[in-house]
Amino acid sequence: MEDESSIDTRLTAGLERADSEDRQARVARIKWLSLHERRPGITFGRTETMRLLSEARETFIDGHFVASLLLATAFIEHTLSDELQKLGHVSSSPSFSRAIVLAGECKVFPDDWLARADALRLKRNPFAHLKEPKHEHNLGVRFRKQNVNPNRVMEADAKDAISLMWDFFVATLMEGDA
Repeated sequence: MEDESSIDTRLTAGLERADSEDRQARVARIKWLSLHERRPGITFGRTETMRLLSEARETFIDGHFVASLLLATAFIEHTLSDELQKLGHVSSSPSFSRAIVLAGECKVFPDDWLARADALRLKRNPFAHLKEPKHEHNLGVRFRKQNVNPNRVMEADAKDAISLMWDFFVATLMEGDA
């Protein structure tokens, strides 16, 4: 049986190799994010919502595209519900699909943003809610239909979700009293 020190040494060496192999891809994702991320120096918001924003960013950098999609769409869902509540259109949090419909009816956000949010919701759903194997929004069906690597499909979905997440974030920023 190996001792703790040799396990630590082997794990550290493996992580160093993995970090080195993934470094350029992370650099490219950070550069892509820099084109979409628009954050003032200090922001305040609901703790859970702000964690979704930062963790969506971090998981994207690390190449965890399903997690990025889930976190970014959760941020969008939070933002839609919060804005609908602030404007008095709802008193509690509606489902994501209902929030998208209500936001469109009440003209809370641009229609094209809401259409993108709904498309992302449909792509998110097979990860959040178990679907039949041949469901049209399942990743397996989508990557075969597009004839591309599933990781490419998920990266594109994650980029769309992250980009839209930042649009919603910026649109809902409010200046505070100093």
